[in-house]
Amino acid sequence: MDIELNTEVNKADVVIKGNIDLKGGDKLAEVLHEITFMKNIEHVVFNMSEVNTITSSGIGKLLNFFNHNNRRSSTIKIKDYSNILYE
Repeated sequence: MDIELNTEVNKADVVIKGNIDLKGGDKLAEVLHEITFMKNIEHVVFNMSEVNTITSSGIGKLLNFFNHNNRRSSTIKIKDYSNILYE
């Protein structure tokens, strides 16, 4: 799994390519932790168009991130997701 993190003034774009399995979940957690401590970030946008599977561990990491950032009034959006994830 590859994760690309692009930041602008107050926005972080996270592009995830590959499956979020146990190993990928650890990598995802590192990136989410990094974003959490960027004080100027108010908007986080995820592109998951190239993710076909995500384990419960990966879902848990995303939910923790959403909950934490919801408390600090950041907006979080999933811009794109694969058809398989949608189903």
